[in-house]
Amino acid sequence: MLSSNAFAQLDKLERVQECLKAKDAVCAKQSIDSVFLAKEAYTDAQAQYMRAFVYYELAKKDKYNIQSAFRDTSINAAKISLKLKPDAGIRDGDLVIIKKHSELYYNMCIKYLYDSLNYERSSASYKNYKQLYLMVDSSFNFQAKDIEYYSAVGSHFSDLFNANNTKTEFGENGKIALMKVLELDPKNVSANINLGIIYYNQGVNLINSMDIDTPLDKLEAIQDNSVKLFKQSLPFMTKVYQLDPKNVKALESLRQIYQALNDDAKKEEFNKKLLDARGGSDK
Repeated sequence: MLSSNAFAQLDKLERVQECLKAKDAVCAKQSIDSVFLAKEAYTDAQAQYMRAFVYYELAKKDKYNIQSAFRDTSINAAKISLKLKPDAGIRDGDLVIIKKHSELYYNMCIKYLYDSLNYERSSASYKNYKQLYLMVDSSFNFQAKDIEYYSAVGSHFSDLFNANNTKTEFGENGKIALMKVLELDPKNVSANINLGIIYYNQGVNLINSMDIDTPLDKLEAIQDNSVKLFKQSLPFMTKVYQLDPKNVKALESLRQIYQALNDDAKKEEFNKKLLDARGGSDK
């Protein structure tokens, strides 16, 4: 036997479905909100699923906005619905909604990276993507995805920093991301090269900051710090050379690093290796 309250709730849920079929988002929101005026709705897996679905539709207008009350409500309702141990149909529906939100967060992290240059929000979006996707597939191995994402971040900020060395934050963002790549894949050639270039250019920046009016004590500090940066660049480029002895970019970088370190013997050694790799040409 169903109580009068249960019948009323079923009628309201049917009204939500009618609104959705009519593609009337305002009607659907009003209807699902009226369902949750009753406390019984909060422990009803179907009601929570319907709420998740309605608010998923509403969240579409906030597509690339990391702050979305509609999205948060949708995700929370789907999570609650799953905890209420629904039947297979509703469970699958909850997981589809969560997966859709997860995919959106991944797209969002790429957009924040390339369109907005906002690494903080890009990183937060990527974290949200992973957390939600684990609900869909708890055994998923993110290593390849992590390498892909942090390689993209590192390469992008490395290129931006190399194009404009005054943007120190670009260099720091690039280093953080590229170090994460190397934690997962120490032999990653691209990450090693980009890290080496960032450290080398940071050293060059310090050298270029000196002028005739720079005090002597400050000159010594700048020179010491630039040498530290050139030495920090060295192991990354050496790693690439070890992995690929004919890598022209690594050979050219090693020649420049040893020149900056005033190591003429090593500079000449890598100059010869560079010429050999280029087929005897100095261009």
